[in-house]
Amino acid sequence: MILYFSGTGNSRYIANTLGTILNDEVVSINQYLKTKSSGNFHSGTPYIFVTPTYMSRMPMKVEEFVKASSFEGNKNAYYIFSAGEFVGNAYKYCQKLCAQKKLLYRGTTSIAMPANYVLMYDVLPKEKAKEAARKADADIPRIAEQIKNVQQIHPNPQMSGHKSFSMIAPLFDSLMVSAKGFHADSTCTGCGTCEKLCPLNNIRISDKSPVWGTECMHCMACISACPHQSINYGKKTKGRNRYYLNA
Repeated sequence: MILYFSGTGNSRYIANTLGTILNDEVVSINQYLKTKSSGNFHSGTPYIFVTPTYMSRMPMKVEEFVKASSFEGNKNAYYIFSAGEFVGNAYKYCQKLCAQKKLLYRGTTSIAMPANYVLMYDVLPKEKAKEAARKADADIPRIAEQIKNVQQIHPNPQMSGHKSFSMIAPLFDSLMVSAKGFHADSTCTGCGTCEKLCPLNNIRISDKSPVWGTECMHCMACISACPHQSINYGKKTKGRNRYYLNA
């Protein structure tokens, strides 16, 4: 069973591609977060968790979901991270998570995908981002074959930087991650795309315009998938590219 969380499509793409290759069930964690519910899973195949890394670690809300859920049947667990550059010491926290859930840790690896954190920097233009995303097509079959043969997978040494970030991720999440800066301009049509995609159910459409609540993961789904680029975060994102992989 492949369980994934995705904000702008990278992890969803990896998970669905793995599902096709392995002929395995693919489950979106987003739907559970949106309803604030945990899962009771049973799988005859290894559990494969596919997520991005936030501050070189599995997103805190996803980690909390895994801790609150049950995983029966096959006890092998694999972790695959999509990341723009680095995943730090994320694998160490996956090992701890497996120990807590009584799962057999079979390793962690990462796949380089286009970055999406437009709040901090400009992301790749659309065509260059597509080209960068296609490079993952060479990595996914290799990883799938290793999992199929129940082999251990290993961290990508080229993406092991920023290890200290993993340690401070919870602090960064509590102090720096907020929806307060998000707003929509006059080009917004009230289409509801942002409301639909928000994994924490934190956006509602009122008077044909989005209103953000107090919960946020900085997953970048709302600002990246807006069909009119009507959403910005303060003044810093105005004019920057957006990245959303709709595949």
